[in-house]
Amino acid sequence: MLERYLAIIDYSGAPLERLSSGFLAASGFQSFLLGKCCALLTTCAAQLLRLPTDGGAVIGPVFPRHGPAACILPSDKLFADDMLHGDPFATLAQRYWGGYVAVLTPKNRMLVARSPGGALPCYFTMFPGGWAISSDIMLLVEAGLVRPSVNWAEIPRYLGARDLPQARTAVDGVTELLPGTAVELGEREARVWQIWNPWDFVSEPLLWDSEDVAERLRRTVDHCVASWASTSQAPILTLSGGLDSSIVAAALSRVGGRASSVTISTLSRDGDERDYARVMAQASGMNLIEATYDLADVDLSRSVAEHFPKPIGFVHELAYHSALLRAVGEAGADAVFTGNGGDNVFYNSSSVRPFFDACKARGFHRETAQSIADIGRVTQVPRWEVCRQIVAAARTMRRPYQWHLDIDLMEADAAEAVRADPPQHDWLERASLTRPGKLGHIALLLRVQNHVEGYLRGFGLSMIDPLMSQPIVELALAIPTWKMIEGGSNRAIARRAYADLLPPLIRDRRRKGSPSSFAVDLVNQRLDEIRERLMDGELARHRLISRSALDKALVSGPAIDRHYVRLMALLDMEAWIRRWQAIPKGQGHHAPGFASL
Repeated sequence: MLERYLAIIDYSGAPLERLSSGFLAASGFQSFLLGKCCALLTTCAAQLLRLPTDGGAVIGPVFPRHGPAACILPSDKLFADDMLHGDPFATLAQRYWGGYVAVLTPKNRMLVARSPGGALPCYFTMFPGGWAISSDIMLLVEAGLVRPSVNWAEIPRYLGARDLPQARTAVDGVTELLPGTAVELGEREARVWQIWNPWDFVSEPLLWDSEDVAERLRRTVDHCVASWASTSQAPILTLSGGLDSSIVAAALSRVGGRASSVTISTLSRDGDERDYARVMAQASGMNLIEATYDLADVDLSRSVAEHFPKPIGFVHELAYHSALLRAVGEAGADAVFTGNGGDNVFYNSSSVRPFFDACKARGFHRETAQSIADIGRVTQVPRWEVCRQIVAAARTMRRPYQWHLDIDLMEADAAEAVRADPPQHDWLERASLTRPGKLGHIALLLRVQNHVEGYLRGFGLSMIDPLMSQPIVELALAIPTWKMIEGGSNRAIARRAYADLLPPLIRDRRRKGSPSSFAVDLVNQRLDEIRERLMDGELARHRLISRSALDKALVSGPAIDRHYVRLMALLDMEAWIRRWQAIPKGQGHHAPGFASL
C-alpha cells in the first residue's frame, strides 16, 4: 500500500479540530492522538510502528541492517527496545534503513526525521498556533492547511538548478524536509539539522581488494532489493537493458519468480532498447512487456510533477508514465521497481576528478598513473588529452563546488539574479576540498534526490528505486572514485559484482538509448501549440524566459535539436504553474517565512 500521512501539532490543543469532519470522513485515514497536542492520520495504520511510551510513530517501511530481508513489524520487540535508548533518530539512521518518516512528540513538541534514502516525501507548513506535515502537498491543501499559491521568488532557482534539492519549495509557505534531515517544529520557528551526512562514509582504504569489495556490494544490493521486494506482491521492473536496471533484475531474480518487467521504446532506433531488455529478461526469468512512446499520451496542459510542490519534470515523460501504467495494468503489478540512481551511486562519470583523489591518497604511484589511462578509456580520448584536461582543471579542483546552472532561454536579468545568488547545499558547502572526486560523486547523489519520491504517487502507486537504498549508498561512498573506473569502465565495481549474472551484451555495454528522438518529434509536430504556450505563458509574462530567444529556438531544424531538453522542462513548468494557479484557494492559511531554515 502507498504510504500517505498527515500529522498536526496544535499548541493550543485539540489538533483534529483543525480539520473538518468532511475531510476526515473523505480521506479514509485512521487517526491517532500522539500526546495532548499532536495527531497523526495515515493510510497504513496496520504497518505503523508506534514508538514506546507513546513517544510517536514511524511511517513507512523500516528494514534491519542485518537479519531477514523483511520489514520491521509492529510486534517486533527488539525494535521497540532499541528505540527506548538514546536518540531515536540516530538509532534509525545507524541500525536500520528504509523509506520512512519518523514523528516524535516529547513533551508536546513535534520532531520529524526523514530517512536518508528519501523514498517517502515529507512537506511541512505553519499555521496560526501550530504546524502540519504530510507526504502529499494536496493533502495539506484539501485539509485547508495550505492555500495554493505559486512562490514566484523560487521559480528562477528551479529554472537554473532544478536538480539541486532545496528546502524551499515553489508553493508559498510549504517547506520540504530533505532526505537525511530532521526538524523540530517549535511554537514560533522550525529548527533543522542533519541526521545523516555522506562525508561520514568517505574513506581511503589502506588496503584494497576489488574482488572483496565487489562481493560486499553484491551482497548489499541483493539484500536491499530483497527487502524492498518483501513490500510488494507483484512488482514490475522498468528494464531498459542498461547496467543499473539489469542489476536490479538480477537481484530480483534471486528473490523469486514474482516480478515482471517492461521496456518502453521510441520508434527511432536510438531509443529502442528491446534487444537488450529481451536478453536480460530471459537471463533473469522475467516476463517482458514491450511498450512504446505515443505522442497522443502527451497533454501539454498537464505537468509530470503536478503532485509535487516543485516544478521538476519534463513534459514528454507523460508518454513514458502512460505506457508504464498500461503495463502495470497488464501485469497486475502493485509496485514499480526501477534502476534509477544507479548512475549516481555507482559513479557513472566522465570527469578527471578521480585522478586528483588518487593523487591525494597515493601520491605519485602506479595507481595514480593508471587512473589517467582509465579516464582516457572511459572518455575515449588519448592520455595526452587527459593530462591536458587535468592541468586545466587543477585550479578548479581547489575551489568550492559550483553547481552547474542552466540559464538557456532565460531573460538576462533573471539569469543574472540566479548567478548572483546560486543555490547551495550543506553537503557541498561544508565539503572537504581534498577529495574532488568524492565531491563530484556526492553532487551526483544530490542530482537524483528530487526524483526518488516517485512520479506515480498521484496514481496511488509506489515507485521503488532500490539502488538508492542507504546501505548501498554508504558502501559506494567508501569506494575510491579511481577504483570506480578501474580498467577503463564506468561503474566498474558494480559490473564486477554482477559479472556472472549479466549477459556479456549487458555487462560490457557502454552506451544506452535515449527518448530524445521522441522529444524532438513532439516539438516538431506541435510547434505551433508549444510556441503559443511558451510565448504567451506565465514564465514569459514574469520575464523569466526570453521571448526573443524562444522565437529563435522554436524553428524546425538544428535549433530544436540544441534546445529540446530545455523546452521539455519549460513546458512542464508552464503546465505546473497553471495547474497550481487553477486550484481553488479554499480556506487554507498562508504560512509565514521560516527564518531559521
